[in-house]
Amino acid sequence: MPSSIKIAAHQRDALYELLRDRISAVGDIWTALDRNEDYATAGRLATRFGEDFRLMRDLGWDPNDDRETVELTMPPLDLMRIAKRLRDDARGGIAGLEEERDSVGPPEFIEGFRVVRETCEEILMGVLAELDSGEGESA
Repeated sequence: MPSSIKIAAHQRDALYELLRDRISAVGDIWTALDRNEDYATAGRLATRFGEDFRLMRDLGWDPNDDRETVELTMPPLDLMRIAKRLRDDARGGIAGLEEERDSVGPPEFIEGFRVVRETCEEILMGVLAELDSGEGESA
């Protein structure tokens, strides 16, 4: 059963930017298959990118999407898995910006990562609440 979680436009925009960056590495599947013949890695990447593309379908492909709220329709466990990955990516992004420079990284990047991290925490809490109430269970 799909999730019934909704996010605000600014949350959508932050997730969109991070997902767009992640999806740009889709060529890694080809590298794993063709050059390295690392089929296990190719399979893991394909699963990860599949979830990324699925969330992107909910977020919309247009960077200038004008919806005030966006409903996330992924199955709850899939949504939980990708929210954890995105949250961890955002945490790593903040740490990387701080480590890369003696001072804090560019404010717009730090803010974007902060919004992603907080949004993913909200998503995780929402999915857990749905699962606890039985709404996210399969028929």
